Amino acid sequence: MLEVVLGSLGLVFPAWLIWRALSTSRQLERRLAAGDPTLLNDDRFKVDRVTLGPAGTELIEDVQFVAVASVPVQHQGGEYHPGTHGN
Repeated sequence: MLEVVLGSLGLVFPAWLIWRALSTSRQLERRLAAGDPTLLNDDRFKVDRVTLGPAGTELIEDVQFVAVASVPVQHQGGEYHPGTHGN
């Protein structure tokens, strides 16, 4: 009986590691799907290489990401259009 208990305890750590890996993977998928910009600064994740992107995507090695705040633009008609950029 003692051997069964010790054997079960020996399986707890590997089971926890597997659960943690699956949980982290699901969380990453949710954050990617939501376009979470905090992923760029999250210490648990590192963007190593982009393997899939829209047509025309170019891979640039060692690129640095910089967050830029969008500035509201007022057009000639005086109408406010948040998030638009142009003349």
